[in-house]
Amino acid sequence: MVLKFLICGLEHTGTTLISDLFRQVPGLDSGFECGVLMDTTPAGFRDRQPFARNMLNGWGITQEQFEHCCAAPDFAEFYARLLAASTVLDPGTTGIFDKTPRYLAHLDAVLARSDVPVVISYKDPRAIVCSDFKRAGTDDFDAWYDGYRAAKLRYVQGCYDQFIAHADTPRVTTVGLEDLAMNARATMERMFGHVGHPFELGYAIIDKMRYENVRNNTVSADIAFEYKIRLDPAAQDKIMADFDRFKAWVYT
Repeated sequence: MVLKFLICGLEHTGTTLISDLFRQVPGLDSGFECGVLMDTTPAGFRDRQPFARNMLNGWGITQEQFEHCCAAPDFAEFYARLLAASTVLDPGTTGIFDKTPRYLAHLDAVLARSDVPVVISYKDPRAIVCSDFKRAGTDDFDAWYDGYRAAKLRYVQGCYDQFIAHADTPRVTTVGLEDLAMNARATMERMFGHVGHPFELGYAIIDKMRYENVRNNTVSADIAFEYKIRLDPAAQDKIMADFDRFKAWVYT
């Protein structure tokens, strides 16, 4: 089977960084995101937006090639056709992984529809909110947060419930962005070992930075703890008053 493993996690928690680390392995590559395993069959994926539409640029395929992938009789053949069609993969790629953050919200179903290892990324709730605030393009945290909080809490709760339900599942390993920054080698050795690729020290220096949302070619603390600079103590306290329920993700 050409699909080797899955990467998921709450959006902006390091899934792309983890992808770039795994992309250092010769013969292993991936497009940006997929999402097919959120549907019961490959055919059902045709109508799942924006994931289906994003596949064209994310994997470098045409609409006709996408339709051919979705006509596959099962997920294994879908990924085999995707590997054959993709123009963004490195030459010599023999195995691919599927990095789709949203799989975390559907993890029960995703695990049932696949038999490969899964890597789940996460980070401190203060860092989660900080990432969203930065992308909002406003300086008024309090006004922004009041309109953001309720919907975000509902979404995070669903993802967190799936995370807790499967954190001890043998096919699953969880990777905290803070652990990746503060205890890099041990964390990388664990996650590489989980997917069946022994870690080599050279993998820690990313020389295949395909996507602009990865800012550094190494794992660094400023990525994980940016919220300590960008958010004042009052804003951090406000976040923790609401998000403290997600205790497994709080880094102290």
